[in-house]
Amino acid sequence: MVITAGIFILYGCASKLYIPGDANVQKAQSVSPGITLGQMAAARKLYATKCSSCHNLHLPKEFNAPQWQKNLDKMQARAKITDAQKQLLYAYLVSSEN
Repeated sequence: MVITAGIFILYGCASKLYIPGDANVQKAQSVSPGITLGQMAAARKLYATKCSSCHNLHLPKEFNAPQWQKNLDKMQARAKITDAQKQLLYAYLVSSEN
């Protein structure tokens, strides 16, 4: 029962996250040169699974780039993500179209 509720919550939040496209990849390359569309899609999935395991997801537009960097720095150990994963998440989170 609890697992089922968690899946619905995760799906509901994740469904509101943007799906990266070419314009997002171009924007992400300013902070992570060489990032690909496949990596951006992986970052979206990583964000939806790792970050929602402890709290509700924030939409990328809720914070600006410096705020996202601070949030990721603070949460890295708790989320048990590597430096490479943190950079991937950062690129995804700051590349949503405004």
